[in-house]
Amino acid sequence: MDFLKDLNQPKVYELKKAFCLFDLDGDGVISEQDLKNTFLTLGVDKSEYDIDKMFEGVVQPLNLDVFLLLMLQRANGLAPQDVMVGAFRMWDKANTGFIDKERFVHDITTYGDRFTLAEANEAVADAVITRGPQLNDEGQLLEKLDYMDFAENISGFQKTDHK
Repeated sequence: MDFLKDLNQPKVYELKKAFCLFDLDGDGVISEQDLKNTFLTLGVDKSEYDIDKMFEGVVQPLNLDVFLLLMLQRANGLAPQDVMVGAFRMWDKANTGFIDKERFVHDITTYGDRFTLAEANEAVADAVITRGPQLNDEGQLLEKLDYMDFAENISGFQKTDHK
């Protein structure tokens, strides 16, 4: 597992926990039946065809090493945490660690490779949000996004220079 040496260890730990959630029978392999049962547990009835498509091109047996490699390949395009934090800092002129959520959503739906409003709201749905002390135009406490925490959650699996 040499590929793990350059990875963000907390994310690897999270992936190991996720693997265990899928490996319902505890045999160290995620089988098609494990995946089907996982979906059923979530209230989703996937057809055999759908399950087969999910396993298409995946090295078998789908053990932890293969699972980690698969997740790494899927996340390959994601930036490390320090790169993400640097990008978010452009919204943080006062260097507080927080950015105006409304402004952030506006900007990512208006400029560059635009998100739809639904995509933007989904992107920030799990972000840590704090309110105040400033007020918005309607007199409500301004919602601020903790971008350090947000960057940690959405970054790729690579180590950063800061950890």
